[in-house]
Order: sequence, then C-alpha cells, then structure tokens
Amino acid sequence: MNATLEKNFELFARRISLSQHELDDALERAKEICQFLSQDPTVQECKITGSMARSTAIRGFSDVDIVAALSPSASTRSTPYSIAARLLDALRPRYQEAHISENTVRISFTQGPDVDVIPAIPDTVNPAGGLIYKIPSPDQSRWNTYAPEERNQEINRKGALLGNEFIHLIKIIKWWSKQHGQPIASYEIENIASATFSGRMPSITRAIVEFFETAEHSSKGRQKGHFSSISEARNIANKALQCERQGDMRGALDHWGSLLGDQFSSVVS
Repeated sequence: MNATLEKNFELFARRISLSQHELDDALERAKEICQFLSQDPTVQECKITGSMARSTAIRGFSDVDIVAALSPSASTRSTPYSIAARLLDALRPRYQEAHISENTVRISFTQGPDVDVIPAIPDTVNPAGGLIYKIPSPDQSRWNTYAPEERNQEINRKGALLGNEFIHLIKIIKWWSKQHGQPIASYEIENIASATFSGRMPSITRAIVEFFETAEHSSKGRQKGHFSSISEARNIANKALQCERQGDMRGALDHWGSLLGDQFSSVVS
C-alpha cells in the first residue's frame, strides 16, 4: 500500500476516534450511572458494554451502552415495554433527562457521549462465555436475544489477532454509515468485519473494498435505499483501489474523500 495513503488513513482513524480523555470521561459517567442503579433492589447487575468496551467507538456518534440486568423477581411476567418503563422510573430521580429511546433508556448530556441503558432479563448461560439476555426489540413488541460478552470477546480477539487495522476498519465503516443515514447498523458492521477477516488483514484500502463486497452480498432483505448506498460505496472504493494500483494517488485520494467526506479530505489537504 502506498505510504501516503497509509498515513492518511491512520490520521483519519485517529481523528474520528475518541481521545483517551474523552473515553475516560465517558466510562466514568457510565460507572456513576451503574453505581446509582445498583442501589435499586430490582437491578441485579449493571455493566458497561458496546463499542466503548470494544475500542470501536467513534467521536460524535457512539454512545455508552450499559446492560442493566433485572432480578428474577422484577422480571416475572414483565413485558418488553414494562421493563423499559421500570428502568426509566428508577433513573428519573437522579437523571431527569432520561427517556425511552427504542429499546433503551437514553440519558442525554450536553457534552460528551449519551448513555443508553439496556433493560435486560438474564435468560441462559452462553457456552462461549457470559450470559444471554432477553432485551426489548426496538419497537418494544417482542423479546430479542442479546449476548454482549460474546461480541466483546470476538471483536477483542480479532483485534489482538489482526492488529489496529481491524479496529480502524470498523471505525471507518461506522463513520461512513453514520454519514449516510446508517445503511448498516454498528453491531452489523462489527459482525461483517469479523466474518470477512479471519487469519490475515490486508491493507486498509483493500479491506474496505472487501468489507463492502461482503456487505453487498449479504444485503438480501435490506431496504432498497440502504442497499443502493452499500453498492455505491463498494463501487467508489473499487475505483479508489484501481487508482492506487495504477499509481494515481491523487485520483485514489479524491475517491476516498468522496466516500468518507470532509473529515478525510481535510486530512489530505
């Protein structure tokens, strides 16, 4: 891979990542919320998970995820809506700005990442490690299964095996997705990246192309507009890679800038 492109992508990944100070502040805020929830007798366990725990958070978009596991007595005969409402009632005395957002209770802050508290009912033990929970679906009409520890372990394992380029790839695709109406959810991005790369990691430019190829092939049933966004992204990334192979670095940078937006273009300039 051309050294100029490699440096630009490294700078871009750094730019869209949380600084250590921002990460520490976000985690400290989440710990305070967990400590407050632990005083509620219906909350059995509270722990931080999500992109903050997997080092895949991006600046300006990633929230802090907390799993609040309810005790068996509180979960008896609960509905997806009722456990979210119960968690909201528990948080409101301290966090007035808390509100239900899809299947979480979101606590919004004027500065720094928001915190999403996921109401969860312990269900079974996951053979891969950790518990499997039942959590409300986004429309609160049914239960979904959720295995946060399994995902944390898989992404952290792949990061250790494949290096920083794997984590950078996830952050870059998350940034692209957020800039384009989120055609691929953040958890999906992590799943696709993990499935696409097993024993080796290509250059970041080739990895982005391979990611979009996999995403396009696995997009059956996706909204038409989202599929079009993924297909267009794959096309632009391919053009950028072709320019790189032909030694046309200016053309490659222009294509990557059109795909990733002003934050990438300003790194180049």
